Amino acid sequence: MKRLKLLMIVFLSCSSLLWAQEKAVSGLVTDSQNVPLPGVNVLEVGTTNGTQTDFDGNYSLSVKAGSSLQFSYIGMVSQTIAVEGKSTINLQMEEDASQLDEVVVVGYGTQKAVNLTGSVETVKAEEIARQPVAQASQALAGLVPGLTATQSSGQPGEDGAAIRIRGIGTLGSGAKNNPLILVDGIPDDINGLDPSDIESISVLKDASASAIYGSRAANGVILITTKRGKEGKLSTSFNTYVGVQSIAQNLKFLDALGYMEAFNSAEPGAFPEETLQAYRNGNGVGTEALPDTDWVDLLFSSAAIQQYHSLSVRGGSEKLKAATSISFTDQDGNVPNFNFKRYNGRFNIDYKLSEKLDLAFDLNFRRELKSQPAGLNLLTRSTYRLQPLFIAINDDGTYGSGFNGSNPVALANSTALDQTTNNYVRALVKATYKPFNNFSISATYAPQYVDIDRDDYRAKYTYYDGSGAPPQVTVGEGSSESSVYKETFTSFQDNFNAVANWNKDFGDHSLSILAGYEFLKFKSEVWSASRRGFVLDEYRGLDNGLPDTQLNSGSSTLNGLESLFGRFNYAYKNKYLLEANVRKDASSRFAKGYRSATFPSFSLGWVVSEEGFLSNSETLNFLKFRASWGQLGNQFISEGNNFPYTSLFGLGNANATIGGVPVVGGAQLVLANSQLRWETGETQNIGVDTKFFGSKLSFTGEYYVRKTKDILLGVTIPTSVGLEAPVQNAGEVWNTGYDLSLGWNDNIGENFRYGFNFNYSDFDNEIKSLGGLDQLPPGNTINRVGSEIGAIYGLKVEGLYQESDFDTNGNLNSGLPVPGFGAIQAGDIKYADVSGPDGVPDGQLTNDDRTIIGSDIANKNWGLELFAEYKGIDLSVSFLGSGGRDLVLEGDAGWAFYNAGKIQEWQADYWTPTNTTAAYPRLHPSSSHPNWRVNETWMHDASYTRLRNVTIGYQFPRNLVDSLNISNARVYLSGQNLATWDNMPEGIDPLTPQFSTGAFYPVTKIFTMGLNVTF
Repeated sequence: MKRLKLLMIVFLSCSSLLWAQEKAVSGLVTDSQNVPLPGVNVLEVGTTNGTQTDFDGNYSLSVKAGSSLQFSYIGMVSQTIAVEGKSTINLQMEEDASQLDEVVVVGYGTQKAVNLTGSVETVKAEEIARQPVAQASQALAGLVPGLTATQSSGQPGEDGAAIRIRGIGTLGSGAKNNPLILVDGIPDDINGLDPSDIESISVLKDASASAIYGSRAANGVILITTKRGKEGKLSTSFNTYVGVQSIAQNLKFLDALGYMEAFNSAEPGAFPEETLQAYRNGNGVGTEALPDTDWVDLLFSSAAIQQYHSLSVRGGSEKLKAATSISFTDQDGNVPNFNFKRYNGRFNIDYKLSEKLDLAFDLNFRRELKSQPAGLNLLTRSTYRLQPLFIAINDDGTYGSGFNGSNPVALANSTALDQTTNNYVRALVKATYKPFNNFSISATYAPQYVDIDRDDYRAKYTYYDGSGAPPQVTVGEGSSESSVYKETFTSFQDNFNAVANWNKDFGDHSLSILAGYEFLKFKSEVWSASRRGFVLDEYRGLDNGLPDTQLNSGSSTLNGLESLFGRFNYAYKNKYLLEANVRKDASSRFAKGYRSATFPSFSLGWVVSEEGFLSNSETLNFLKFRASWGQLGNQFISEGNNFPYTSLFGLGNANATIGGVPVVGGAQLVLANSQLRWETGETQNIGVDTKFFGSKLSFTGEYYVRKTKDILLGVTIPTSVGLEAPVQNAGEVWNTGYDLSLGWNDNIGENFRYGFNFNYSDFDNEIKSLGGLDQLPPGNTINRVGSEIGAIYGLKVEGLYQESDFDTNGNLNSGLPVPGFGAIQAGDIKYADVSGPDGVPDGQLTNDDRTIIGSDIANKNWGLELFAEYKGIDLSVSFLGSGGRDLVLEGDAGWAFYNAGKIQEWQADYWTPTNTTAAYPRLHPSSSHPNWRVNETWMHDASYTRLRNVTIGYQFPRNLVDSLNISNARVYLSGQNLATWDNMPEGIDPLTPQFSTGAFYPVTKIFTMGLNVTF
């Protein structure tokens, strides 16, 4: 009995000791946005003891003291954490990029990244979210090799970036070079999106990736996937920021004294010495007595606040998932009376009706309100022209007369407004039926409706010729009659597609087949009306103008596209890859017999790292070679020209007056071409994808040849025909280039993560054929066989004429080429005699001496993004750069004293008898001169490097957010377009539009402070 008691005591003591060695651990597991993760596996390392997090991301587990916990979840990086006496372990899991990259959005579906054989680049939501921008296209700048997103304006509502993929592939309107942009599979505008709604962006760059979209994909495809509801607890997110916007750089002019001193060089004695001395003394400068008006500062000095707020709710169950979001963007301009507002709403549901049938429903709406001063281009051009000696604001605070009553500052602050309202609604219904395993059929219908209303009212404003002077009324441009112009544009687009998918694995073999049908139908209508002579500015309806001034017009058009398409994928052991695509399109833009075209593509891939000789490499983790060939089409001819193949008789384009009564007439204006056919783009692409050092280092390199044949363009015909030239298939253009990208992503310890992404692209553009012509009729640019599209066409310069080039009578020395553009003298530009009527120098300087002097294509582009995270602090810095483009400035933007204008600071290095080595010619005030021709003097190297964005954020600690009953909170500061390094004259942005005369809105920089909260 004593022995039994002793054994009981020993057993209980051991049990107590063992119990004391176990410890209860609990905590919360979330994702990178601090949204709770249900179903995370939590395992005590070295045992089978484990659990899973519940619906709210919570877990609890008893483990032995001194043990470690391993957390694992699909799509997340597995982590192991030592218990070390802790009773609570909260964990934020990071996304595993290598796993997430396994699925990439491609045409009409997704593919494993390892199986991709085409050229596809992916931009994730976090890369977009790092830059708080009003227009989503801006966020693409510098992120994708081969893609350029050029923002050339800071105008609110119009500050989106022009997107090009692998250069300019075709001649004609700039819109012909736009990529196809699809949002959730439906054509849409990237700038209409709320950036917070974007889940990912796939950029399809070569023909094998894009051929599934056929005739619309000649310039590449951008697939945007928006965020949807996911299985799990409902998550509510609120994002907001407030920013201050200012002009990044603007034209800088000499002040009144500098202006007069320079003007006296052009016209000696124009301003007497006593006037100059009064300005030098400084007494009263800036008053009516001694005007010194900084027109640029007065027009662009308004405080510009930008704010953004969005609220989203996402979540659901296995059967029903839902997501909804609303947002508001409000952006002021640095010009008075300038504002842009956008309201976005998005709602979608994914419902699993049964094991075989899934339904999806989306509803999106957008409303944009843009208000700006009437005649914006006139305002900016006048501001860059008006002399500092003209008065903007009188001493008594009233508006001055400016130049003969034209005062852009008064006009900008008046009630003259150009207002536009844009309403957009899109619905989507999708049904997916899975009759048996590995096979599905889906049908999608997505109608879109757009309504745009414009009201451009030119109101009268009052000015005074001086303090105390009687008021005078004008609307600018020498008119005193107010007017209104109204325009309404409506469009409706039908989008329907049906897609069947089948995929199956047979041991080492994987097959996937896709087949589909699609049609798109687009119809639009536009009408406009105007009147003048409004008595009261408050009543701007058309009926309140003078009846005898009424004008109206209208038109409508439609077009359609019907298509069949298919895709075949084969993979052997996931290392030998084959893909084939084909699409047949029929377009209403072409005549019967030429309406349809077929666009095929083929691509191959070899995942070398799956071979036995590399499968165990510790250095090289992934290596894939791929090659592709394919054809694409382009049905875009020009805006509004939907029926070029037939003889169109237009009404209202040839009106006549009979017996004093106007009657409606009509005429055929353009010659038809019934044999018109598609443009065809053909691309060959080879590429390599690699990862090293545990996938920390990644590299992708690609080389491509992109050929565009049968280009649609108008070729000159004899004027005796009596009609405008028809569109013809008469050109071929090649783009040859390469894209490179390099990335690094690593951790130091548990708390510090850092990395970079760098990309670079370069290409050559060349016109190979123009339908038998050597060149098209030139203007400031030329399209010539053997040269690039739109090369700058002007005169070469051999310096400036010096006094030694003239005899005592002022005549040009013999032996020098004779200018044919007008009288010249010392200090004028000396042009080179490079050609003549027979193509050889002839001693005459004429238009025959024009030649290609520069490029309008930025063919070298790069981007660099640096990022780091330490505990709760994150930092990202992005740069972008461009080279190869030249920029010609004209008019008020480039020529001093042009048309009674003023002079910029950089133009002050002008020729005088004592400054014969000046950079620029002598000054002269006039509206025309031989110096003011397109030539190398006014052309500048527009290469640049820009500090695109700097963002620093702070993630609030877990204990604080828990106490506030929220999942995540982050505050950040961000700056956009902070600095630019370039070779341009001071104050000129390198992205200023080509051949600008001053009618542009400068690029802006923005400082923002924001907050992201998740509940």
